[in-house]
Amino acid sequence: MDNPDQNYEKPLNLDQKLFFQGEKLQNNVHDINQVHHLDLSQAIDPVHEEIERAKQVIDAALIGCGENPAALATPEFAEALALVYANPALKFEYRDKIKSSKPSGVPMADIDSMAEPERSANGDQHDSVATELIELVMGSGALCFDVVADKAFISTTYDGIERTMPIGGKEFVDWVSFKYYTETKAASNFGKSASESAIKQAGLALSGIAKHDGENQRVHLRVADSNEGHYLYVGDQSRQIIEISPTGWRLIRGGGAVKFWQPSSMQSLPIPATDGDLSKLWSFINIPEPVRLLVLAWLLECFRAETPKPILALNGTQGSAKSSTQNKLRQLIDNNSVNLRAAPKSVEDVFVSAGCNWLASFENLSHITPAMQDALCTLATGGGFASRTLYTNADETIIEVRRPVIINSIPNVITAQDLTDRAISIELPPIVYREEAEISAEWETAKPGIFGGLLDLFVKTLALLPSVKLVNPPRMADFTRLGEAMAQALGHPAGTFDALYKANRAESIGRALEASPVAVAVRDMTEAHTGSSALVFSGTMKNLLDTLDKHKHESTAWPKSPRGLGDVLRRQQPALSSLGIGIEISKPGKHGVNVEIKKKNGEHGFKDLHAKRKVLHTNSMANDVEVF
Repeated sequence: MDNPDQNYEKPLNLDQKLFFQGEKLQNNVHDINQVHHLDLSQAIDPVHEEIERAKQVIDAALIGCGENPAALATPEFAEALALVYANPALKFEYRDKIKSSKPSGVPMADIDSMAEPERSANGDQHDSVATELIELVMGSGALCFDVVADKAFISTTYDGIERTMPIGGKEFVDWVSFKYYTETKAASNFGKSASESAIKQAGLALSGIAKHDGENQRVHLRVADSNEGHYLYVGDQSRQIIEISPTGWRLIRGGGAVKFWQPSSMQSLPIPATDGDLSKLWSFINIPEPVRLLVLAWLLECFRAETPKPILALNGTQGSAKSSTQNKLRQLIDNNSVNLRAAPKSVEDVFVSAGCNWLASFENLSHITPAMQDALCTLATGGGFASRTLYTNADETIIEVRRPVIINSIPNVITAQDLTDRAISIELPPIVYREEAEISAEWETAKPGIFGGLLDLFVKTLALLPSVKLVNPPRMADFTRLGEAMAQALGHPAGTFDALYKANRAESIGRALEASPVAVAVRDMTEAHTGSSALVFSGTMKNLLDTLDKHKHESTAWPKSPRGLGDVLRRQQPALSSLGIGIEISKPGKHGVNVEIKKKNGEHGFKDLHAKRKVLHTNSMANDVEVF
């Protein structure tokens, strides 16, 4: 047995290694000259000493980091930062100090990452959390990829309801953050949070997995079509769907073959009543009786996903309840937290809004640029918008959509002929207002019955649709055929809707001309021409601009150059032709662009069209609504 008085060395424990390295530990007090009792109240706290030393290292690095950013990347600084960040109070104090002192070119995220302890030999904590999130998501549901929308989704069930979420969207981030917290809390009685960067990294990986290994499946926004019928997403807490077919409609639970996703701004549609009464709708919206069939058909067209859709343009003087009417119509189609949006500032804004709204809704428009009118045409009949992907030079972000559109304005703002062909223009008469609170309460009570009645009409329309045939259909043939079936379902004779829609289009041409100062000036110049010759003008585009100046009524949208005048004339050629005014524009030559304006066979079609419009307007005024 060893001599108990013999000196020996013990293995160092962690604290001894850190604070007493180099000293020989002895258990034989005979070899120690003096033994003192330790006064713990006066002892130096080695941990406190190390933290103070770490603070000094960080403070010294911050003094010179402006001229020498490398001072923030030394091993000494990283070790000191990790020690300080381990103390929550010191972490916030020093993080604020570092953020104020560091060079602007050094990201704070890079500095924070230096303080994260390694959790594995192959990666840091950030990578480990991202990996955990990927495993958590893949174990909680099924990934799918919508090729048309170019989006990845996760379908999962929680709270007893199946939900489909775009990966990376707000709902996904909220869900995965809470799920990670609850999972880590269950494992250690202390829930952890996943950083934004870890969630983003996991989302990028999950999107790739969904695209290459997930199921290819359409995920719809509010409306979907199928061979059996149509589906309308309610958007309530239970994620209910309305299934509509020629034999009836019913409410079903979400999930299954038809999937929908819900943007954060989407609000619930009314839960439809089975004993609906659609006639009550006209007590809440200011639509003249002669054109109500057009608005009803537009509402039903919004429930079809794959067909081109006309633009509903409401215009009228101040006090005609344009915004109130538009708001209530949207509540029956695609209710949103902001049902009325301000005029978009760019074409990109139009398509971005359409990317997460089924119905594009803009109010109080005073002018629509030619580029914006082209964008609305594309949106109504289907098309896309492409731009450079953010932070890249070699890739494009493409938004491809077909959406119903509703706008309102005081004057008619649709001037392009191609947009006129796709629009239903409704002029709203002045009304007598009632208190908004009273109207809103009545509307909320009546809305389920109105919505149920609208669905009943859609069912009857779908049942008659296969038997409806059109002769010489207009440009929006799918819409016209649907409107004809609807009108017959309501008891109107065949051809009623077709005639009404064509009359509205003819009236819209007149409105579009009136909204274009150049078209009005050309019309006035042609009507003022009293010569026997059909030729009204022949010369360069510059000469025409000078000639039309005497017929100019306003200057806000007046072209500032011959080239601008040529662009407007090319857009107005079809409309002016319908009035008996022919315009021929040559190719650019040595002396510029030549233009000829002629009376076609001496016709003056505009006066007839204007008279027809006046009759329709008079009929509308006779049906003033006094409930607002």
